[in-house]
Amino acid sequence: MDDYVCIGRIFRMLRREQELSQFDVAYRSEINLSYYCRMERGEANPSLRKINAVLKTLSISPLRFAELYTLQKQCFLVAPQPEPEPEDDVQDLLAEVYM
Repeated sequence: MDDYVCIGRIFRMLRREQELSQFDVAYRSEINLSYYCRMERGEANPSLRKINAVLKTLSISPLRFAELYTLQKQCFLVAPQPEPEPEDDVQDLLAEVYM
């Protein structure tokens, strides 16, 4: 999982737990709303200053954020992998037959 996607998922989870809108967090963090939305989607490359501003707004310590980040990365690593597409199975069978 991309680091920025992981950060965005954590921000979204924490924001929703506190029942805040994206606008509320962006406004209180003094971050442009569209940029904050991109942060939550993992499309932005936030600076430490912006990450820290959001953490202050959400009343989360950097240590707790680091713990959540580590857990998020670990959960992704142990998550079950998606089943292969049926096309892949057919192609594998065809490769076995013609080899």
